[in-house]
Amino acid sequence: MSKTKIPIATVRELWWKAAGRCEFKGCNKALYHHGVTMDNCNLANYAHIIADSPNGPRGTIDSKKLASDSKNLMLLCQDCHKYIDNEGKDKYDADTLFGMKKRHEERMEFLTGLKEDVQANIVVFRANIASDCPDFNFSQLKDALLPNFYPTNTNPIELGANLYNNQSWEEYWKQEVENLKYQCDRNILNVIDKWEYKRIALFGFAPMPLLVYLGTLLNSKREVLVYQKQRSGGWSWQQDNSSIDFIVNKPSITEGNPALVLSLSASITDRVRRERGNDNLWEITIDSPNMDFLDSKSTLDKFCRITENLLEEISKTSNHKPIALYLAAPVACCIELGRVWMPKANSPLHIYEFNKTEDKLAIIINNK
Repeated sequence: MSKTKIPIATVRELWWKAAGRCEFKGCNKALYHHGVTMDNCNLANYAHIIADSPNGPRGTIDSKKLASDSKNLMLLCQDCHKYIDNEGKDKYDADTLFGMKKRHEERMEFLTGLKEDVQANIVVFRANIASDCPDFNFSQLKDALLPNFYPTNTNPIELGANLYNNQSWEEYWKQEVENLKYQCDRNILNVIDKWEYKRIALFGFAPMPLLVYLGTLLNSKREVLVYQKQRSGGWSWQQDNSSIDFIVNKPSITEGNPALVLSLSASITDRVRRERGNDNLWEITIDSPNMDFLDSKSTLDKFCRITENLLEEISKTSNHKPIALYLAAPVACCIELGRVWMPKANSPLHIYEFNKTEDKLAIIINNK
């Protein structure tokens, strides 16, 4: 450990640039309070990147000159300081540590510079798919918001996961719809006017008809950021470099009740065609339907524009007869379909869910 006395001005600079947290990558430990008692205290070490002695870890002929230079010092917890100067001294060279310091301080500068109008209320909706209902890790949800937004608090609003597994088909959907409406009214719609920040960050995992219904409740009148669970883990959108093109197939015959098929995560149009025929069958698909195509916000935005226009066209062409909706689509697409559906301008939605051997009517959403 160093014996150099660090000037108080340099100490202060280290503290505010590091925001009082350990700068070792992945640690980020708060150094201003005890982790158990939460009492305020100073747990920081002022660690030299290039040692203050030529014989020390990463020492050079410039060691003495750099001994009190803030650019050569990291704010670390005791464990990380001991590690880089002993067991990890050969693994973590000076360039690596300079890089850690730079990235940490840049991140802290950005985060502490965020204004309050970029806050978002995290809302989680989970309902059973068979017996599967995953946990939602708050750290991953928070990371999905950053750097453009950040959570209003550490307690997401839960819309509930129910265990209606033993009821009849009709009773299951009836109870799930009633519960979702109740939870949404109670936790969001009836109280949102009292919130200081009204932006919503929405994370979901549920049967597709319920996701569409949720979208109609949290519709385009609200500012809602919709996220998609990524196959690689986490909820963060990738860079907007997607080249996905949506394909819209329209029917040559528009008589009878219309049907809209989303063949995005899987191809289901042939199955629907066998069940109801080819008349007045509309489709949104992609070249190779798969579960992992939705990885960027720009792709989701493109889907929203196409779907909004198509719902309007189907409604007008079919004289506002109910639209039978068949879904094989990512969570975010299902939610956004509900959000762009216009209750006063679009036809009612009759949403189907595949049940072992056939598509069965699950939820009816009437217009106004």
